Amino acid sequence: MLSGVQGMVGETAVVTRAIEGAQHPGRIRARGEEWLAIPLDPSERIETGTNVVVADIERGLLIVYSIDD
Repeated sequence: MLSGVQGMVGETAVVTRAIEGAQHPGRIRARGEEWLAIPLDPSERIETGTNVVVADIERGLLIVYSIDD
């Protein structure tokens, strides 16, 4: 079992500040903390309030994708 930020892969979170593509990280709330995040699809915009899953970690940023329709 991985701990720390690496252990977050696969966890769900909610976007607290819009993610506006890979060049403009937003914020998500996971494990009761705020984290910087970018989208798995570099051109995707993910709005505040959207539920996401952590897919990976890169350069200290969580890489997420939306699970809301």
